Amino acid sequence: MSSAANAIIPANVAVALTASERVLLAACEVEIESGFAQMREAWRRIGAALGRIHTEKLYRAWSDTFDEYVEARWQLPRATAYEWMGAAGVVINIERHAAAYKVVIEPPARINHARELAKLPAHEQAPALMEARAAATANGRSEPTAYEVQRVVTARLHQPTPRSPTETAHEREQAAIVRHIRSMWQRLDEDKRITLLSELVAIDSTTTHDDDDND
Repeated sequence: MSSAANAIIPANVAVALTASERVLLAACEVEIESGFAQMREAWRRIGAALGRIHTEKLYRAWSDTFDEYVEARWQLPRATAYEWMGAAGVVINIERHAAAYKVVIEPPARINHARELAKLPAHEQAPALMEARAAATANGRSEPTAYEVQRVVTARLHQPTPRSPTETAHEREQAAIVRHIRSMWQRLDEDKRITLLSELVAIDSTTTHDDDDND
């Protein structure tokens, strides 16, 4: 996103602004830029904090379940909470990828981009973002559209896994199961995804308590 100070107004505009109007426009655009920056920082911080509360089970101070906690404490729909957590996780994964390969990769600025990337395995998220940005650059833009990110993610989700010469029949069977589960996940609507995630969290919590009892 270009800064308000450096933004170039298209030459083919219908109306030329007066000097005072240009000053007012610049001031308004600075406010918009500042707001976008705060929004960008907000969903990352909120998502990361919610993820920590979920992982550490800190929601127990309010409720038996994380879903009830976000609704009671923050009046936040559980779908939104899980989306922000997933999006914040994408930022962390991309930063780790950049550090591991000693490259500079700016994490996604828009939460809708991060939401799409969250559908991919962690190790594919940074390459997918770079691929989407390359497509945007080819079209004369600095950042990809939501559609470009979605298209890259969809293509990667349906891409066959390369077969290793040493891959065993069991490994091929596991890879096929993963592809099938991933395909089924993509066909679920948002409510069904959230319900399934909640059930998995409940199962994990029960298993953890059982393990603690056996120790």
